[in-house]
Amino acid sequence: MPLMQWDESMSVHVDALDVQHQQLISLINEAYDALQRHDEHHMTTLISKMTDYAHMHFAVEENLLKKHGYQDLEGHRFQHSQFIQDVTNFRKSQFDRTNLSQIFVYLSRWLKAHILEEDRKYIPYMPQPKTESEIGDDDSE
Repeated sequence: MPLMQWDESMSVHVDALDVQHQQLISLINEAYDALQRHDEHHMTTLISKMTDYAHMHFAVEENLLKKHGYQDLEGHRFQHSQFIQDVTNFRKSQFDRTNLSQIFVYLSRWLKAHILEEDRKYIPYMPQPKTESEIGDDDSE
């Protein structure tokens, strides 16, 4: 059973960002599954992928927020940097005798809360998709 699941309530209504959020969730779930199977090699690889992907996603998201004038960009950047720091600390201590399951639960809860609370705050700043009637209007011009 996955640790975390995507649902429509997590959508920020920007397809590229929704897809990236889904990929981050998938990587957390895969790493958690590897942990449950005691597959340390695969878990290490997935943690590296998760870190790299988070860096890329946060850069894309922050660039979009800047482009569209999101007023709390600095606060949002700070939260992203905290997540990266947490994952970096996790990578450094992943073979210590800490409770790795708790760390994955923490990461999944952080990501879900961040998407549901913080990312949803920027929705009004993003261009909204056109409705079918607006698309039809464009065709007639």
